[in-house]
Amino acid sequence: MTLRELHERIAASDPIHWRVLPLGPGWPGGVVGADPEPVGADEPVGADEGEGRTGHTHRAVLRSDVDLVLTWGLRESSRDYFEPWLGNLGRMTEVRADRVLLDVLWGGSLVDRLLGLSFGEFLLPFPRSRQPRVKGLPDRYFARDEAEPWRLVHELSFPDGVAFDRVVHRSGLRIE
Repeated sequence: MTLRELHERIAASDPIHWRVLPLGPGWPGGVVGADPEPVGADEPVGADEGEGRTGHTHRAVLRSDVDLVLTWGLRESSRDYFEPWLGNLGRMTEVRADRVLLDVLWGGSLVDRLLGLSFGEFLLPFPRSRQPRVKGLPDRYFARDEAEPWRLVHELSFPDGVAFDRVVHRSGLRIE
């Protein structure tokens, strides 16, 4: 199994093909009874799983192959994320984005880690930037190979929420 094959398998699946597991005692990466706020202002949350830190908030397993597991929700950084395009999603005083991780596990081993943004009611992949910047053209976009896993976990997290494609369209960025 290659990484590309795993991503193709994720992209070809629908939320019905996955089982979202409930939180419970012994949840990997979590600290039971601890304050979920990070301790250090500039430290990444995943750097040290000590007191006061939690792990991923969601986990799903592919029903047809339990070797493929997705976990997401771990805050990558305690720093606020701000970009001008966030204004397309609502009033800037109301739009708050956390940088979160989506981990792809195969046979219990971490094989890929994707950075994304978590909002109150939706998830998006972390936008990419064209290098070198081209004057007059939009600089930010969502990478296609990262958008599909984020689409899936968005639909698993918010089954009755706003559609992923609608959120992408509202953001003003494109999937390329």
